[in-house]
Amino acid sequence: MIEQPVITLDCEWAPDFILEHVADVLIDKEVKSTWFVTNESSFIDELKKNSLFELGLHPNFYPNSTQGQESDSVLKNLKKIVPHSKSIRTHRLFQSSPLLAKFQEYGIENDVSIFLPYTKNITPHYSKYLNLFRFPFFWEDDAEMIENSSWSTKDIRLNVSGLKIYNFHPILIYLNSDDMKSFYQLKESVSMLKVTKQNIQKYINVNRPGVSTFFEEIVSSLSGKESYTINDLRKVYQEIF
Repeated sequence: MIEQPVITLDCEWAPDFILEHVADVLIDKEVKSTWFVTNESSFIDELKKNSLFELGLHPNFYPNSTQGQESDSVLKNLKKIVPHSKSIRTHRLFQSSPLLAKFQEYGIENDVSIFLPYTKNITPHYSKYLNLFRFPFFWEDDAEMIENSSWSTKDIRLNVSGLKIYNFHPILIYLNSDDMKSFYQLKESVSMLKVTKQNIQKYINVNRPGVSTFFEEIVSSLSGKESYTINDLRKVYQEIF
């Protein structure tokens, strides 16, 4: 039903200057997107004010999570940051039947935690039992790094029928990564909490196409066209179910 790309982003504790850089690309082309939030920050508060953006939750339910000690505390803490959130993608796609059922208690209506790369004819699934739409996503930047990606929208694997939700990580956009090497080097040499515009420079890929060039190509292709957040998709597809 909806064939054009849908942009989502996993914030993954990226510093505000990186989030702002990515937001500026989307704002310039007036393209909607959904941001899955991991932590509180001043720029997250700015994103809330922009009607182009939906803010959802990106909870880490694994042991030793900085977001909380168990699932309820993780969800409560994230809902304090984004109280009106309706969409979720779990960190590392962690899921279980009890956890999916729990989402109802926190006003979550849309889950985007199923990854089906390059799959044709993707459609969402609605569970009446869970009162939850599940929107599988079609493409992810870090997964592309083991696919020997061309980083081009002309890749024939992208030009298939069905729903195509793309997932990006702002840090990988900023680095224009074409593999994970520079990201891991950055993490090892500079704590992610101490990344600045200055100390990140030597890790940025300026010689080859990568996540940033692909992101900007996708966003440009949507400029002047209708674009969607995840919650927009629910409004479209719930008329069918």
